[in-house]
Amino acid sequence: MAEERKQRMTATAAAAKIPKMVRANFTANLKAKEEGRPVAFSFIVNCYDEILRAMDIVPAWAESYSGICAAKRDAGKYLEKAESQNFSRSLCTYATCGLGFEYWRNELGGEMPPDAPWGGIARPDFILGTGQMLCDPRYKWPQAAQHYMQDVPAYIGGFYWPPYDENMDQREVENYYLKYAVDELKGAIAFIEKQTQKKMDWNKLEEITDLVDRTWDMFIDAYELRKARPTPMDTGDAMNTMVPLAFMLGTQEAYDFYKDLYDELKGRIDKKEGVAEDEKYRLLWGAGLPPWFALSDFQYFNNKGAVFPAERTYREAERIDRLDLPKLSDPLERIALRWMRYWTHWYDAARKRKGSIPEVERLIEYIEDYQIDGVVFHKAFSCRTWHSGILLQAQILKEVYREIPILVLEGDIVDISSYNEGATHLRIDAFIEVLENLKNKC
Repeated sequence: MAEERKQRMTATAAAAKIPKMVRANFTANLKAKEEGRPVAFSFIVNCYDEILRAMDIVPAWAESYSGICAAKRDAGKYLEKAESQNFSRSLCTYATCGLGFEYWRNELGGEMPPDAPWGGIARPDFILGTGQMLCDPRYKWPQAAQHYMQDVPAYIGGFYWPPYDENMDQREVENYYLKYAVDELKGAIAFIEKQTQKKMDWNKLEEITDLVDRTWDMFIDAYELRKARPTPMDTGDAMNTMVPLAFMLGTQEAYDFYKDLYDELKGRIDKKEGVAEDEKYRLLWGAGLPPWFALSDFQYFNNKGAVFPAERTYREAERIDRLDLPKLSDPLERIALRWMRYWTHWYDAARKRKGSIPEVERLIEYIEDYQIDGVVFHKAFSCRTWHSGILLQAQILKEVYREIPILVLEGDIVDISSYNEGATHLRIDAFIEVLENLKNKC
């Protein structure tokens, strides 16, 4: 049975709209399934957004559904189902939650598991995954899901970018990676055409690619308004407002959402409306997926005068004009190079600072642009690809930049058994004391 949970207050009207939008996404995939329209399991930042929208595929976002189960504190029953199939609890709990759900649905002969949050997620017609350096379950999750959906085909493309090398300019090998990525996108289109017996509309794909460019720009323009003092929105809201970028990219609705957010934040700045009543400390959410079952912890920070004007997490976009993109007529090349240049955007800065790395340069940029006093990381035990490097980032940040206060919280994204609210709040209290002492010395 789901536990009672505290409702987190949002600072912005935009963030308050998100639960309804997320629910509409899942209602859409359930309805599409009933109507016989194609539904695909897909994954966050998979680079298929434009292709899915151009081919009228209804996405069912696998990680998003696990996050919903976690936020409703109702994921434990799916994690236990996965464990009964010998999936370790230490694997990605987005994946094990989803696999437990599919195992249970298969046990029920394809029927939706009872009391599934928000009515469940549609059984897909096919699965679209991408192997990327940001998430290792991207290959094995779809393959493992096929144990319980053996009639559901999967396409898993590779999508990589040049790794960082302090002695090499990534642009020297960029064309090799670009060609590979474009071939993988072509493979995804051929796979979908085979499954749906419908050809790609290339003009529509180009229009949607233009729309995504504009959405990235509007997203960054809105988020950069948070540099204001007091900040009009913090990470507690951003963990909601990332939804259109992550799960609705390529739709007019996503662009309009960030335009409305921009207008709302401008209004809050004009009226000097901040997140906290008395903004004392400005923090950066340095890295780490959030504990979805404990987003009220952001409120706990706010009540102590600590706000998060910026975060690394879910900021998977950059203004297009900062990526120095050449003019390309092929929409697949545009999609691939935009993503590649986004990930390599901080390489040049890292090479200029001895001992640094791109992810740390990104943190330094945010620390300076948003006038940050301290950095908070969240280290989720079940996410190895990203979270295993958090302690190294924190160490390098202090070595190459300055002795900035750092708090590393530990927990998980879905598994609530890893969370202790009292202990977490004690650590936050101690961190606030450090910030206060430093402020008094200045």
